[in-house]
This record gives sequence, structure tokens and C-alpha cells, in this order.
Amino acid sequence: MSTSRLRFLCHNFRSPASFSPLLLCCVFLVPNMSSTAADDKIRPVVEELTESNWDKLIPHGKEVDAIYGDIVMQNAFLRAVIAKPVNTRNANMTVRNVGGCLIDLTTLKHQSDQLSAFYPARRVYPLLGKPSFEVTEGTATLGGVTATAKLGAVFVSSPGTDKAPGLVVKYWLSDLRPWLEIESTWTNTTAADLTLTLDDDLRADAGKEDMPKTPDGTVELFSFQDIYWQQAYGVYAPGFRIRCTSNARESVLVYEPADGMPVVLKPGEVYSMTRWLFVAQDLAGVLADYADARETTAELVETELIVQADGRPVHGARIALSCGDESWGTVVTDETGTVVRRLPSGNCEATVTLAGQEYAKQKLTLSNAGKHVLELPTWHPGIASITVTDGEGHAIPAKIEFRGNDKTPTPAWAPETGENFVKNLAYTANGKVQTEIAAGEYDVTVSHGPEYNAEFTKLIIHHGKTTELKIKLPRVVETPGWVSADFHSHSSPSGDNTSSQRGRVLNLAAEHIEFAPCTEHNRISTYVDHIQELGLQPYLATVSGMELTGTPLPLNHQNVFPLIYHPRTQDGGAPVTDFSPETQMERIAAWDENSVKLIQQNHPDIGWLFYDRNGDQVPDEGYARSFGIMNVTEIHPIDPLLNPTRYEIRGGKATGNQTALNWLQLLNQGFRIYGVVNTDSHYNYHGSGGLRIWVTSSTDDPAGINSDEIRDNSRAGHIMMSNGPYLETSFRETGNGDSGVVAGQDLKAMSKKVTASIKVQCPNWIEIDTVIVLVNGRRSDNLTFSRDTHPEMFSQGVVKFAHEVDVELNEDAHLIVLTGHRTQVIGDVMGPFWGTQHPTALSNPVYVDIDGNGFRANKDTLDIPLPVKFVAEEKR
Repeated sequence: MSTSRLRFLCHNFRSPASFSPLLLCCVFLVPNMSSTAADDKIRPVVEELTESNWDKLIPHGKEVDAIYGDIVMQNAFLRAVIAKPVNTRNANMTVRNVGGCLIDLTTLKHQSDQLSAFYPARRVYPLLGKPSFEVTEGTATLGGVTATAKLGAVFVSSPGTDKAPGLVVKYWLSDLRPWLEIESTWTNTTAADLTLTLDDDLRADAGKEDMPKTPDGTVELFSFQDIYWQQAYGVYAPGFRIRCTSNARESVLVYEPADGMPVVLKPGEVYSMTRWLFVAQDLAGVLADYADARETTAELVETELIVQADGRPVHGARIALSCGDESWGTVVTDETGTVVRRLPSGNCEATVTLAGQEYAKQKLTLSNAGKHVLELPTWHPGIASITVTDGEGHAIPAKIEFRGNDKTPTPAWAPETGENFVKNLAYTANGKVQTEIAAGEYDVTVSHGPEYNAEFTKLIIHHGKTTELKIKLPRVVETPGWVSADFHSHSSPSGDNTSSQRGRVLNLAAEHIEFAPCTEHNRISTYVDHIQELGLQPYLATVSGMELTGTPLPLNHQNVFPLIYHPRTQDGGAPVTDFSPETQMERIAAWDENSVKLIQQNHPDIGWLFYDRNGDQVPDEGYARSFGIMNVTEIHPIDPLLNPTRYEIRGGKATGNQTALNWLQLLNQGFRIYGVVNTDSHYNYHGSGGLRIWVTSSTDDPAGINSDEIRDNSRAGHIMMSNGPYLETSFRETGNGDSGVVAGQDLKAMSKKVTASIKVQCPNWIEIDTVIVLVNGRRSDNLTFSRDTHPEMFSQGVVKFAHEVDVELNEDAHLIVLTGHRTQVIGDVMGPFWGTQHPTALSNPVYVDIDGNGFRANKDTLDIPLPVKFVAEEKR
């Protein structure tokens, strides 16, 4: 028997009594392993996930979606999760109807699940009903060698009818082989001949990842590899070729029989086919296991690749491997600069990259097991050691951006889904960053949100040396009684992105967001574990919530907090969506026994929601039952209010109703629905921080923030909206010595005269040139102040504007203050997307009653019609 590959032995393995066919299973020997029963440590495990075995059996990786009741399968090589076969089982918002399907798969040696789901037979057959699973044992003799193997199997089924065949799917693994087998068996229960469609599909989202997939075409092995998160997968179907078609999310695999003949079943006939699913840390590992499994004639050589520069190991180097005319994927060196893989003997080529830059390309001749040193003659790194503190010397979380200057390349450490390093950013939870980086000159920007000055400096890295950089970011903007918040963020559990949730928490803290509910799509989740692991309790408070994302899109989306989190259950115990925004909001309001919540309407088309229920551009009653349920609504972007237009304009075309302007119209119609702005961030590259709100709080200490108080103060409208500037406003009747009222409150002013106290503060990277008091949404010359018209009222320091402004009224009015810069943009501190905004801050309204009869809205539409559902001109 060859000692270079696995050998296979076959025995009969009878399925549970509920399934009549005998299913042929294979046992195989591994060289140098005892022929006695496998050690208990590698005995296959097949168990339902429960509270008692969760910590021992749950896979790890940012795409894990397992819950209690799912079935875990494990041997010495891999861990897999089969979703509980019920029709309500969804992995996440977009990976749905996964009952009986494979939803998690990772190698045990390097756990990093990146598979969203593998759907046998493309979801045509609902795999419902009680599953069967067992562990058994078999032996066989070949060439005088007897082997014993333990086998674990899970059976799920879809019963046949008089119109469609039945399907039994068996997932099984052995203690001696590094892959999972999926066998599908169809039985024709109809009275006619059936031609089977042999296909599967799988979800693995590559949109923002370094995840190459097999190009569309017909192949023996379909594969994909996430290079950064280091997990790779392969699918092989013995006796078939695979015609694969992929997009950024889904891959469809159609199995074409080797004889080219269609599979036709007569009534009562049975047909089975098998797929082998490989998982390894990288594609090279998958291809080696695949070669072993097929017993190919190709010889594999155990190869140790060592990446060095100046005789020192290089950690985290990517080595793209090409052997013959075939790619063997990309491997990544460990802390010792080493990676060991079995590669084909013969000629290979290795291309080494670091932080997105190529540093070496080397030919390799592989004939025997051995070491190959890949020297990087142009990699001349030093170490950047950066410490960030506040003005008093206390370490703080921070965002550090590196941009190469002149001939120095800008680093690209990780995709936008990353954690501590994301593209050319470093996020630190404790104010310390130490990283190896190419020698050269860098422009470095260090920031911690708009209450702190940013530091703009140069960093010169010398080869072989450590360059220390100590940065102090003084907190210059004073916000007593108000805390910064973002009520709308996402990460991978949401299902529409693949960002690390831990990375989201780092991003929030680095941007000095002090309160952030966890608001994944259609799932109650929590940031608590990440905050505790990172030591961020002094900086970031949180509470469990969610975004309930229904249809029609994008209208029927609401954020809500607080909610009771039920970990390891379907959707964390969340309510389900509805096709009606009204019913969905009513369901949210009633959840958790009608508990008090903040209900936020997300990114609305205000015309559609309030005035055009059926979307026919003819005004009607809108979704009226929802009006009294929502407490706040998103109104961003707000910077267009500095130069308002009826529609949002992009590329010279109207792309939507102008939400902030429509909100002002809404207030004039008598709706008391307060405004908020949030990032709705999905990725971690400058994701959080570009929009924020400040909410009143009895404490300025994030560790002491009470989420119920934030909820209640937000429901009361004590909110200021901003993309950077900090705006303070209060209003009192002129001549009254009281401190006045703040956003969301009522004011009685029988004299018809109101004094507004306005203060605007900015750090050194934000500027404003305009302050406007809006009276019932309208601006006037006498209440518009700019650096051009009133230069004496503006300053160059942190406090840009601090004045009292008298307002005379002739009717009840809601008063709002708008400030910003009409021409300058925020710039690089907030990245390429948020940085294009004009600095803007906007208060929520104060309602002024001038006749003692209570506030009455004036119904003004601000010279434009009340909106209806927006439809692009070319579609009208």
C-alpha cells in the first residue's frame, strides 16, 4: 500500500430503519495510523447543539450561524453544522430556508467558517421533519491490512408525492478522512418517468473579501478561498463534471454525468449521487486533500516555505502558488515566517506580497520534502510604534491612517471586513499600535471623533529600526449633559455584508461613539462580549436591539431598542417581518410584552410613507397606522439643507426625495416625529462615525450610560444631529431669566419674542461658516448669519459661534438651528465617502406657543408640494 496517499476500503453501512436503501460507505487508511479503532479524541461526533455542549462543539468564525437544535458533526479534521430541518430556520436575513442544509463548515486546525450555506438540490426539496443521526463502526480488509473506522451520519429528507420525487440527503464523515460527504438519493414516487436535475447552490459572499472563486465553466473541482480570513473550500462529485456559475454571493453547481446521458428514473426507481466537500486553511490544503481522495498519480511533496528578509522571518506574507499551469491558491506565513503544505512535485512559482505590494517572485523545483527560502530583497521594514492618549495622558481608542508619501506605498493590510487593520487604517482599543511596515515616509492622520483634535503628522520609518510616535489628542469640544450615539450599524450577522462584528465595535469606539445599540438585520444580537474582550467598557455603552427589515424595500425598515436577547435561538428571539409597514411596526411595539422602546424609521421615502401608500404618485393617506408608533426617523443627508433643493441630486440627476426638507414639511403638518442621522454602516473602513447624534444624558461617562434613559430622551426629541460640528441650542422667552428649553420641548412665549442661545464647537479639522435659525422650516435674511455677512460673530478657535439671537414670531412656530459650511467638506479624516460631506449640524425642533392655546402647526409646505413616492424621471 502506498504511503503517500490515503487508501480506501468499502463496507456496507445500513441507514436507519426509516430509510430502506443500503448506502455504500468508504473507510480508508492513513499511513502510520494504527489499524485498531480510532482514538476517542478523533471519534466522530454527531450531536444536537444544546446548552450543555455548546462551548465544546460550536464552530468559530465570523460566518457561524449555528443555534440550539442544529446538528454538529465533527471528526479530527473538520466541524460542520446542519441546520435544524424546520421551515422557519434561517441562517440570517439573506441566507434563508436553510433547514436540513449545511450552514457552517470549518477545519478544526484553523477554525474560520466562511461558508454561509450549502443547499443540496438548490432548495427545490424542503428538507423538513425529524432528522436521524448516528455514529457507527465498520471494518474491512485489503491487501492483508484491516482497518476500523468510525462513521458519523445525519439523514434529512423530503417526502415524495405523486408529482415530485422524494429526496434523502445523508451527511457523513469518517474519523480518518478530512472531508464531509453529502449523498443525495432520489426515489421516483410518481407514476411517470422523471428526468432529474442534478444541482446544488451555495452562498459564500465575496463582495468585499479577498475571495477568488473557480471561474465560470466546467471543472472537476469547484473551489473558493478567503485569503484574508484563511479558509478554503472545494466541491467534488465522483463520476460528474461540475458546470459552475458564480456571482459575488451565490454559486450554482450543475453536475453533468461523465457519460453525458441524462438521469431518467422510472416509477419506483432510486438514484444516488455523492459530493465530497473539502475544507482547509487555504486552497493548497484543499487541493492536497482532493488529490489524496482521488488517488491521483500526481506526487505531492511536503514543502516548507520560509519567507525571509535580511535573514529574519516575515510574518503574514502572502505566497501565491502556481504549479504547472494550475493555481494552488495563496498561503500565508505564520509567526515564524513559515508555512508547510503538500505541493505537486515539479516546477512551481511563488509570488510573495505584503500589505498589497509584491516583493518577490521565485521559481521552485519540488522533488523531495524540504525547505525553500523565499528571500525578499526589496522588503526593508521597520516598526511603527504609536501611542495615542488624550490631552491628559490617558490612553484612548483611536483611528490611525497611513498614506505612503512619494515612492512609499500605501499599505493595504486587510479588506473592509477586517478588525484592527482595515485597508490602510489601524484601529486601536487601548491607544497602542505596533506594526511592521515598509521603510519610507508616511502621512499619518490620528483621530478620535469630532470632540477631539486630530493629529496630522509625518512618520519616517527606517529599515530595521523602531520609530516611536506619541500622539496627544486633546478633547477640545465640551459636551456636558450630551453623549454621542449611532443608532444604526451592521456587521456579518446581518446577512447583507461580511464585516467582522468585533471590527464594528473597534470602529465605533475609535470614532468616539459613546452609545451604540446592536442593530443587525432581522436578528437580536449583542456587542457586549466584544466590548468586554477589548476592554472598551469605559468608552462604549450598548444594548441589544435590531433592524427589522421587511418589504417593500427600502421603506419597511425599522430599528428598535432595547429588546430582550435570547442567545443561540432563531434570530436571537426577534420578531419576524411583514409585508405591511403598519403591521410590522405594531408587531415591534407589542414585542417583549409591550415594553417601552425607541422605534426608528430607517432611510424613509417620506412621500411614500406618509402621503402615497400605493406608490402611484397620487397623494393618499399613507401608512397612517404607523405614524403614532414611530418615535424618530432618519433624515440624512442633512448637508443639502445648507443649499436646499426639492430632490436629492447626484450626477446632475434627481435620485430621490430630499428627506431632510420633507421632514421639515412633515413637522409643519403637525407630526411630532423627531429627526436622527446614523451611518447605517456595513463595512469597517471609515464605516462608523461619519454621521452621529448627541442625546441628553445624566452622565457623561459611557460606563454609566443608562440605555433606558437614552431611549426615553430620544423619544422626547432631545437629540442633535451632525456629521461633525457640535451644536448647542436652547430657547427661552425674551426677557425671561430661565435657562430655557432644549430640542423636543415646548415653550410658551406670549410676548411672541424668543431668544435663541446658540453655540457651535469644532475640532481643528472641521470648520463652519453659516448659522441659520429656521422658523417653521423657513429661513430668513435676518436669521441667517455667515462669515461673509456677519464676520464679527464667528471665531477661529474651537468655539466657532456663541451668541444669543432674538426671534420675533407672528404665529406658533417650531424653531430649529442649522449650522455648517457651504463650500468646504469634512475631508480625509472621515475617509473617501463621509469626507465628501459639508460639515453640518441640525437641532431638533422646539415648539413655541405664542397664544396659550397650545402649539398648532401652520401646514406650510415650504413652496413645494408635499412629496409622494419618488420615481426616477426615466421611469415615470
